[in-house]
Amino acid sequence: MKFLPATIENSQDVYYLLCELEHAELDKALFEEIFRKNIVNSDIHYLLAIDNENVIGFASLHIQHLLHHVSKVAEIQEIVVSKYYQGQGIGKMLFNRLKEIAVENKCVLLEVCCNQIREKSHEFYLKQNMKNSHYKFTLNLR
Repeated sequence: MKFLPATIENSQDVYYLLCELEHAELDKALFEEIFRKNIVNSDIHYLLAIDNENVIGFASLHIQHLLHHVSKVAEIQEIVVSKYYQGQGIGKMLFNRLKEIAVENKCVLLEVCCNQIREKSHEFYLKQNMKNSHYKFTLNLR
C-alpha cells in the first residue's frame, strides 16, 4: 500500500471513486474541468491510496486563509475507499496523511463537513478524535 499525490492522469480513477461515494453518476465533463483546475492549486491536496498499482482510495484537503481564525484552516472535502477495500484501515491512513499535510502547512484547525445520513462517516471522524462542534447549513441554488 502506498499513498501518493494524485496527478491529472488519475482523474478517471478518482471520478469512479467519487461516483461510488455519492451513489450517483457525476457529470464527467464538469468533474474533469474541476479536477484539472484544482490539481494545480497549491492550497488543494489530492491524495491516492494505491494497492498493486490500483487506485483504491482518494482523499482531498482544501486549505483556506480564514479571517475569523486569522490563520489557515484545512478542510477535508472527500475521503473515499473502494467498497472492496473498506474496513482495512485505509481511510484512517488517508485521514492521518491529510492531518500531516495540514500540520506541514501550519493550519490551526482541521475540519470536515459530513452529510447527516452518513452515520458511519460520523463514527469514523469521532474515532479520529474530531469533535462534532458545529452545524453546517446549506441552501440549494439550482
